[in-house]
Amino acid sequence: MRRVRERLEELFALAPDPRGGATRLAYSPEEARAMRLVAGWLEEAGLSARLDRFGNLWGLPPAGGRLVTGGSHVDTVPNGGRLDGALGTVLAVEAAGELEGPFGVLVCAGEEAPRFGAGTLGSRQLAGRLGEAELARMRDRDGVSALAAREEFLRLLRDIPRLEEPDPLSRVAAHLEVHVEQRRWLGERGASVGIATAVAGPERYRLLLSGQSGHSGEARMPERRDALCAAAEVILLVEGAARKASSTVATVGTVRVEPGSLTAVPGRVELGLDVRGTDPGEAGELVRLVLERGRGICARRGVSFSARRLSRAAPVALDEGVVGLAERVARREGIPAARCVSFAGHDVQHLARRVPAALLFAASSNGVSHAPGEEVGEEDLERTYRMARALMPELAREYGGER
Repeated sequence: MRRVRERLEELFALAPDPRGGATRLAYSPEEARAMRLVAGWLEEAGLSARLDRFGNLWGLPPAGGRLVTGGSHVDTVPNGGRLDGALGTVLAVEAAGELEGPFGVLVCAGEEAPRFGAGTLGSRQLAGRLGEAELARMRDRDGVSALAAREEFLRLLRDIPRLEEPDPLSRVAAHLEVHVEQRRWLGERGASVGIATAVAGPERYRLLLSGQSGHSGEARMPERRDALCAAAEVILLVEGAARKASSTVATVGTVRVEPGSLTAVPGRVELGLDVRGTDPGEAGELVRLVLERGRGICARRGVSFSARRLSRAAPVALDEGVVGLAERVARREGIPAARCVSFAGHDVQHLARRVPAALLFAASSNGVSHAPGEEVGEEDLERTYRMARALMPELAREYGGER
């Protein structure tokens, strides 16, 4: 696994963040540099690197026809870690380079959501679930649309030959994504590998609370319309509602305060709300409760409240036949594995609507995710790679990759 570790470090070093992690945002020049690095690895592995019109990077074997792909993504959250996305990409390159037959690589662009408030941009476009009109409406903090960012991304990677097929996904017989575990659950059960049975559906909102700014010394307490105090109540409302849910989690992950001065009463607050679960009814009820009670909290405080949905994806149950096949491979290879559900979103949840797809997790050593401390132990890493390498030929046999 030495080369795997070395390549993970190469990716990590491309865009260091001063806080200790790496920052390669969706459709950014930093993500483009990572894609170019992986394209070189693909060529070294005997695959042809190609870029589709959505910014996804493909590694195609010499023979044409249908193929089994492996891969993940190479963009990160701000100050992200070494493994999220990168691990699945590097392992896919290794496996496809070692295996003979119809095995390729698919690295999806723009998987992480922080830049545009919605993620899995490349895979959703590839699966026909996201169009240019919606991309044009998505904006980052600088007002740049996701569509404009995609076009600039493609321009930066213009040296990589284009995949001109109108529907590249139609060539894929099956797909495998490997990811680092994003909590500490597998190790507690003695498992090195997780086999996902479902991926929760994320729903994201931007909440805007507007009160009245004023001088922190002169604004009288009984007359204040403090947007931040109202936001604090809303944040605790979200936490309380999610704690009572059985299959839904919710997070307020971003807070923007204006005017943002120590000597001014906060007059405007923007919250980023993320809700995700495997039961659409329960998740929908949680959102309804938060919005209804949030309006009530703000009305009581003389603060206006509005909500805009940024994105919504339904939960996806992964093909039971694929899950069973992965379990059989694990038993055959002597790899301790366990079924699990992913509450984090992944490209595979969109690809699985078009092709049979598997999602494997490498057991986390510490439960850290989306942060610099991500880690997988050497034995768990070796077992995850061995399982992925063994599963890809089985997917080809079962689902029609040409051999």
